Amino acid sequence: MTIRSWLADRMFGSLIEERIQQAVKVMDDDYWQNISGDDPHVRRPWFQRREQLEQIYTTARTNPLADRIISLTTDFVVGDTVEFTGSPYAQALWDDPQNRMAQRLYRWSDELTRSGELFVVLSRNPAGGMHYVRELPALMIDKIEVDQDDAETEHRYHQLTNDADGRWWPSRLAPLGTSQIMLHYAINKPVGETRGTSDLAQVVNWLDRYDMWLEDRVRINRYKGAYLWHVTIENALPATIKAKRQQYSRPPTSGSIIVSDASEKWEAVSPNIDANAVEADGKALRLMIAAGSGIPLHFLGEGESATRATAREMGTATFRHFAHRQAIFAAIVEDVISVACRRAGQPDQAELTLEPIMSEDDRLAQEATSATRKAPQPDQESDL
Repeated sequence: MTIRSWLADRMFGSLIEERIQQAVKVMDDDYWQNISGDDPHVRRPWFQRREQLEQIYTTARTNPLADRIISLTTDFVVGDTVEFTGSPYAQALWDDPQNRMAQRLYRWSDELTRSGELFVVLSRNPAGGMHYVRELPALMIDKIEVDQDDAETEHRYHQLTNDADGRWWPSRLAPLGTSQIMLHYAINKPVGETRGTSDLAQVVNWLDRYDMWLEDRVRINRYKGAYLWHVTIENALPATIKAKRQQYSRPPTSGSIIVSDASEKWEAVSPNIDANAVEADGKALRLMIAAGSGIPLHFLGEGESATRATAREMGTATFRHFAHRQAIFAAIVEDVISVACRRAGQPDQAELTLEPIMSEDDRLAQEATSATRKAPQPDQESDL
């Protein structure tokens, strides 16, 4: 053993051994299967999910198309008509000024579209027994503890807080005496996943690309008319060029007159930029966004891209999508109220009725059917 090896082993032996073990562990993780059986391609780690959620939250705040997709979904899902019926306790919970459920539905729908999940906290008042409803953003829940044999049975949820340990919330399986529980609802959930997926997950990158493309077009259109003066002086000495630079330190204003001799030549130079024929590029990006979100372009304010007939055909699939989401959303709201009723020892009767979503053809057919039913029927005896 050399002196160098002896010194390294003597002074840094434990550190070298630790680094070797870490490197071996990384190689083992790449070539050996985890004993728990969790596939990273099925269940994404939290840091990947958080990165995507942060990107979606930022895009939803800054991109008008993203915000329009979210608000449009809520406009159709919640609609104008919200009717709730239930047991006296359920009705009291719905109307309680601390809950304001009729107004709370809109931000619930926004959160479901934006995050793909909804985390609802039910807090029971020990004095009167009333439950109060609050929400937590999906970005604050980093871990969901599920049953080992059933991934759909959730036991508790971990919230990120200023404290390093965070906070655990019990699920609906907690004993009835528990003062606070958390309910979790997810949409767009793949098989094998516990967490939901945002409606914008497929298009958030295309929304960012459309932002960059549009910003580049604005810059090109701004600078394509810009120009500068190129002054050429024939057979000029360095001192002459230096004096001319000082003389022309300020460019002449528009409409001014330039007087020079034959040895001095002025030329306006502008960038050679072709800012035309880019409409197809922008439309291709918008079509990708529309296809990924399931919303046609004429719903996003681009009515020139479709006629009335094609708009009606394209809207049918969108209305079906919104109707499906509306049924899921109504079931979520009813479940929240029912869980609160059961934990308070009250009847869990709760029914939410939202304005039905239908296409133009369905609406016309329904109106025709209603008109037929309301039409007076001929008297059979008088006909005879």
